[in-house]
Amino acid sequence: MGALGTGPNTRLDFDEVQTVLLDAWETAAELLPGLVGDPARLRWAAPPTTELRMTCERPADNGALPALGTLVDLALLDVGYDGGRSCMAVTVTASPAMGCRERRSLMRQALVRMALEFGYVDAGVDLL
Repeated sequence: MGALGTGPNTRLDFDEVQTVLLDAWETAAELLPGLVGDPARLRWAAPPTTELRMTCERPADNGALPALGTLVDLALLDVGYDGGRSCMAVTVTASPAMGCRERRSLMRQALVRMALEFGYVDAGVDLL
């Protein structure tokens, strides 16, 4: 999210963040294995691990990394709470071969887990 810059017109809603993370995960799980060979013939030693991450990487004028809440509307996770964190992440280990609906469901569960672990106590799958 750091490439967005700062300002009132750069704030994403959480649905937009979910879409970006889902697209990134699909790319990592479905397209990248094809670069090393025929995906149907690949044998995995274990299910691949993917990290879903939201990060503010561009420092503010004072040199500090801005809180995610300045670039992403996190109210959906926990109304009134902005933990002031510049990064949140969760690791997902899952089969690369799954349907879109199953991947979307697993991603929502992972995002809820991430939110809960980073202090957003009201986060729940029903909110996403």
